[in-house]
Amino acid sequence: MTTQAATVPGPRIPGFMMTMTQLSPVRMEFDSLAYLTENAEKYGSFFAIYAGKNVTYVITDPQLAHEVLVTRHQEFHKAEMIRKAVALFASNGLLTSEGDFWKRQRKLAQPAFHFQRIAAYGDVVTKETSKLIANWQSGENRDIALEMMALTLKVVNKTLFNIELSGEVEHIGALTTIILEAANDRLNSYNPIFERIFKRQQRREEAAINELNRIIDGIIDEHRKQGTDSGDLLSMLLEARDEEGKPMDAKQLRDEVVTLFIAGHETTANTLTWAFYLLSENPGVTEKLMAEIATLKGQTPTVRDLPQMPYSEQVIKETMRLYPAAGGVTRQPLHDIELGGYHIPKGSNVAISTYAMQRDAKLFPDPLRFDPERFAPENEGNIPRYAYLPFGGGPRICIGNSFAMMEARLALITILQQWKVTLAPNQKVRAEQLFTTRPKGGKLWVNVNRLNTPEQK
Repeated sequence: MTTQAATVPGPRIPGFMMTMTQLSPVRMEFDSLAYLTENAEKYGSFFAIYAGKNVTYVITDPQLAHEVLVTRHQEFHKAEMIRKAVALFASNGLLTSEGDFWKRQRKLAQPAFHFQRIAAYGDVVTKETSKLIANWQSGENRDIALEMMALTLKVVNKTLFNIELSGEVEHIGALTTIILEAANDRLNSYNPIFERIFKRQQRREEAAINELNRIIDGIIDEHRKQGTDSGDLLSMLLEARDEEGKPMDAKQLRDEVVTLFIAGHETTANTLTWAFYLLSENPGVTEKLMAEIATLKGQTPTVRDLPQMPYSEQVIKETMRLYPAAGGVTRQPLHDIELGGYHIPKGSNVAISTYAMQRDAKLFPDPLRFDPERFAPENEGNIPRYAYLPFGGGPRICIGNSFAMMEARLALITILQQWKVTLAPNQKVRAEQLFTTRPKGGKLWVNVNRLNTPEQK
């Protein structure tokens, strides 16, 4: 029964306070992830955040998440706040497009992520990982967040473009950070005055996007000249044809490539960073993982080895439970709807907080404990359906989820095969939502020490 007269419970934040928060140092200290988790504990699995005149309905209930993403997905589209946040770089790519156009683009891109293609990328992951760790020195401190960002950027360059951009990796990484920081600011902007005041930041973002587009346009032009399938994702997208035999036009191709390029390395880099943090804090888990890695007998891991290494998958899954790369999924209803017993107006922001839901004690006992055994075959079935959504769900589930899992596992195994990675002392580690879930400040220092392992063959 719909309680149309009832108000969804939740905190109220006066508009002037949100504006002051955005324009002051407090803005940089606000912990949005903890705020969502605390309010879910206080108000329940369906609450609202009233920020001035803006209302966001927050879901941490698996059944409601399933309703929005699966059973009633056609009644929702991507929230305007998301499209606005990423419009300058994603334009009309898979991340933001809707309806029949999105279906067409998804169908065109899907073959690039078939298992056979993904399996072929495994060697790229281990090769680039081995190159990265060859430069490490035993006993030194490394910013593992920066290292993983560089690694996944090289992997996406090779798998997406089949090119080496080693000289530009740091430059491209800096451009990506600028773009994502600006997107996050728009996502959290409650007052239009914020955008008008920070014109300098807008110009910085536009310059970064123009530079990244220039780089990608050059790569696409080079691929067009070659005219052959060189085994990378871009070749697949260039060869893709719709039912009428038409390829993607130039602008749409760039939109898709930029979306895959940015999302394809930022998310996996953060997952790996959090995995090293959690393993460092949980030596028992590390010991069990190392025992599994030892079964390789020093051989470089391959995609074919992964089915025999289930614990590495459990470790990555549990990492993404505690620190999902995307902290939530946001939708807007296309018409007035009833949801959770309440009347929700057309165009309202409805956010599924993946981060808060996956830390709910009712869904995951002892939720803050890092326990990969939750995802063991005998236990995984106990997790309520749609309580675990690191890649989203429904028709719009992340197109690169299988690739991301393969990449994270192979990189983690390759590094731990040769190096002991422990958290450097005197750090206060906290997650922040910067479009993706990453360590606050974007850095995580670890100490690396070479293991006495058999020579890799």
